[in-house]
Amino acid sequence: MRQFLTLLKLEFMNRAPKNRVKGHYFSKIVKYLIIALAVVAIGCGLLYVFNSLISICTQADLEQEFIVYYTTLVQIVQFFFGLSLTTKTLFFNSDSDLLKLPVNGKMIFLAKLAYLFIYELIFTTCLTLPVFILYGIKTMQGAIFYVMLLPNILFFPVIPFLFGVLLSIPAMYVVGYLKNKFVVMLVLYTLCVAIGFTIYTYALRFIMEVLGTSDISSILQTQVVLDIKFVSTILYTPMLFKNSLLLYRFWPSAVVNITIAIILFLIVFFFANKSYLKILLSNAENGGKAFHKNSQIKNRSISGALFYREFLSIFRSTNYAFQYLTIVITTPLMVFFSSQIASNIGVNQVGEGILPGIVVLVLLMFLSMGTSFAATSITREGGNFFHTKIIPVSYRKQVTVKFLLYLIVSIPSVIISALVLAFAGFLSYFNALMIALAVCMIVTGSIASSILLDIRKPQFMFLDGKEITNSNANVSTSITLGFVIAVILGIASIAVSMFVSLPAIYIVLFGFGVPYMAIEVFRLFFKLEKRYRSIEA
Repeated sequence: MRQFLTLLKLEFMNRAPKNRVKGHYFSKIVKYLIIALAVVAIGCGLLYVFNSLISICTQADLEQEFIVYYTTLVQIVQFFFGLSLTTKTLFFNSDSDLLKLPVNGKMIFLAKLAYLFIYELIFTTCLTLPVFILYGIKTMQGAIFYVMLLPNILFFPVIPFLFGVLLSIPAMYVVGYLKNKFVVMLVLYTLCVAIGFTIYTYALRFIMEVLGTSDISSILQTQVVLDIKFVSTILYTPMLFKNSLLLYRFWPSAVVNITIAIILFLIVFFFANKSYLKILLSNAENGGKAFHKNSQIKNRSISGALFYREFLSIFRSTNYAFQYLTIVITTPLMVFFSSQIASNIGVNQVGEGILPGIVVLVLLMFLSMGTSFAATSITREGGNFFHTKIIPVSYRKQVTVKFLLYLIVSIPSVIISALVLAFAGFLSYFNALMIALAVCMIVTGSIASSILLDIRKPQFMFLDGKEITNSNANVSTSITLGFVIAVILGIASIAVSMFVSLPAIYIVLFGFGVPYMAIEVFRLFFKLEKRYRSIEA
């Protein structure tokens, strides 16, 4: 038991940041306060939506079905989230230090399993507990409902978690096979993001339509309600959870649930006992292998060589390529669907004058996520950072290449998004292109600001060429700043277009965009050589 607890402690310690960036307590307090306020605001918004949905389900006699469908949704989210985390933790983390310890593979596996389950239990509890408490209040459940809530939520993630562990084995082999096929992986990631956002958009549109109608029976007709009830009976494990929570056929449901969990655990344990240590040793021995490509030395200009080097450093990793390209590529699609939903709601409530402001808001918010990767421009060098110090090229030229690298993908994304919105009829071509020009200036300033963040406070969280797999403080700051700018300019554009005139938007956008771009670009390159020289990896 002591060995297990020690290994579990090591798992948590290995996931903790190795290098903590020193800073003033005030700045840390402000940072955590902003994060807390953002989480509370998002949580309150979601609870407001669920409050309305539960009221609608109560009117349509679908109270129990709400639990089934919400449980299904959470378990799907948990399964995919857990599958990715499980595959990475069990098979693709470096365990060379653990393998040196006098412990067997089964004990290592159980410690990792416990760590993963604790992580997913916290994740699913945050998703389910507030909603189920709200459900109990809205449907006037008795005290026994809240008593049963705790054991049921503790058991809630067990079955999807064990399914995720089982499927992590074939997932490991698939990921290993595709590990160096970066183009294939990038295309798959992009398709998944596009499909996921499309499904989310149609679901959100339906929810907004339901919330926006005063006559629920016009949408949820008798046959629709019967179909919803029938489908809920097919969703077996969520139905068992609902029965257990509401004490309906409690013992049969609990016995079936526990039996499924025990069978899955025995299969997982059998795998751990027979194969896990062999897989760990195989991954440790073959972890450094990669594809081999015979390449010839080519003469390139200094700028060409720097661009080539930057592209290689990004596309050597599917993770980096995803952050660099996927959000930017899918931005036109995201902006189209988001503008469609938001504009329909806004036009019905306020009028067409709201459209340009919504376009500005949505476009800047998505591009803020896409350009935030620039905040890893220096940190991403990792153990190879010293190369940038010794090559016979000025730091100014190196940073200029990094700066242009993001403009190459961001500016076309803005222009394509504007053309899509114009083609779809949200804006005229002239207005779309004028807004695109202003947004390009703002994006340029955001990229310069993000790179400067990483130069001033680089956070080297890894060595030996390992990847940045977690968002660092600079990326979070970049996204937060981008969202603040997007909200302020979006609200200002909506107000100006509604109460003044549409052309007055350009005064707001260019009035901010031109000086913002000029100031941030100047700040990036002013005393750049001195700042870069002072960086120590």
